[in-house]
Amino acid sequence: MSQAWPWIAGALAVFWIVGLHNRLMRLRAVVFETSAVFERAMQALISVAREAVAQASAPQSDAPSPAGTALLQVAGALEQGMRDRKTKRLARTKAHAPADLGALWAQLQQAWLAFAVAAEGVCDPAALQSLRERWDAADGQGPLARVAVNHAIADYDAAIEQAPAAWVANTLGFHRVPPL
Repeated sequence: MSQAWPWIAGALAVFWIVGLHNRLMRLRAVVFETSAVFERAMQALISVAREAVAQASAPQSDAPSPAGTALLQVAGALEQGMRDRKTKRLARTKAHAPADLGALWAQLQQAWLAFAVAAEGVCDPAALQSLRERWDAADGQGPLARVAVNHAIADYDAAIEQAPAAWVANTLGFHRVPPL
């Protein structure tokens, strides 16, 4: 009977680690799911931005206006930031923090406002109004999605830092996730 105690303690430790791993995996899955909602909202904004620049380009030249160029640059940076974040997330590395998607999103909104003012006389008013409505619909989803992602990230990070999980989380491959 005295030789059974080490086996029982070992089994309990294994079961505890498996349960901890499953809990952290569930929390990380929530982060991935909510991040996907935010990414879809950002992709909708990027597609509206590209369509708007294409419609506002002068018919004689396919070159966008300076405001359109700035909008496309910020949209491209946001898209690249989302790709980088996803790549680092899937690689499960502790590499340098990915681009601040929240800051890029704010820059995209500012570039959109500058573009919308510059496109007033160039773009068809009905088409511009339609683009503004689509932009507002897509932009309205962003704040809620960002709050949901940051809340899920905070829950995940808190779970990693709690006493029993903190002892083994790094060994199991769980690392802090930067907020949006």
